Amino acid sequence: MKPQGWWVYPWQVDSKVAEWQRRFPELLRVDVEEQYTRQRVWGLTVTDFSVPDEGKRKHLFFVPHAHEPAGTAACMSCVHQLLSGHHSDGSPSTLVCERILREAVLTFIPDGNPFGRSRCPEPVWEGDLYNNREFINMVFGIGALRSEDPRKPRWERFKRVESFSVAEDTPDRVGLVYEPVDATTYVEPNRGDPRSAMAKLVKRLSTVYAYDHVMGLHQTEFEGSPIDANCMAIMPKLQGELDAARQADNMALAEALHAAWQRVGGIPTPIRKGGRKGSRYQRQTSVIPWEALQRQARYLTLEIQNNAPQTPAEQQLLLFDVAIWQSVSFMLGERSDHS
Repeated sequence: MKPQGWWVYPWQVDSKVAEWQRRFPELLRVDVEEQYTRQRVWGLTVTDFSVPDEGKRKHLFFVPHAHEPAGTAACMSCVHQLLSGHHSDGSPSTLVCERILREAVLTFIPDGNPFGRSRCPEPVWEGDLYNNREFINMVFGIGALRSEDPRKPRWERFKRVESFSVAEDTPDRVGLVYEPVDATTYVEPNRGDPRSAMAKLVKRLSTVYAYDHVMGLHQTEFEGSPIDANCMAIMPKLQGELDAARQADNMALAEALHAAWQRVGGIPTPIRKGGRKGSRYQRQTSVIPWEALQRQARYLTLEIQNNAPQTPAEQQLLLFDVAIWQSVSFMLGERSDHS
């Protein structure tokens, strides 16, 4: 069951952004890129704008994938706490909000693909309604009829690609992960295709704020993991090409996240020092779009378990919350025990 304040669908996010704009104009700057479908990808920058940006640490958190809603819920919760000083249930936040707002600029892109999220049949995935094969078929779509034999899988999963055109390669059902950029073309936002609304927004905001820290918020099912893991920190793909000081910074943050997760019962995998292994397609395409950010900023990718009964919505949210606030605390130069 989703916690109170689980704001993840586009209409919920849009409503909260409008409310925050009315109530907290002195603390919130809103940037937006519209998708082809007119759904809005929000960039929510929170800081005390009465304090000059010079000297502030700047952090970007973004959620690229529509089927990974817990990161969106965490971003929305964080913005709500920073602006209001309270959790969504009205209880006081334990964050030192005034100091954070005075010393940091925090940008959240809570949903990089609202088109895909709007098509999600569930607001959270806890492994009780769909097994992982059914779930992944929803994520990437259904390709074509494979067999009439009821003993065999009837449909095949549509391939994972950077982009495709329904005029040339028509899936029976378009997956949640894809974003339409014109009448026939779909892209996966996390691959950084310049036609994607999220890619446009990240590029624009990065120019404005020159972020010191960047964190991609993701979820995965951890199928086949050698341990019963529910969280993971991944080094940037370019880690081996960065200077020694930047490599050490990335590793130090990852180690801090591991310690923070373990304090709240998280089970992290070993830190992925060279980036997550994947298909040849993933290895070739996932570096280039974010290369500038990886060279400019301390950069990590997080994975929190998705669609698994052992990690319900409350635990998914907690693990993201702890990672976000530990990262902010690390950025400001102090250890945090916030949970």
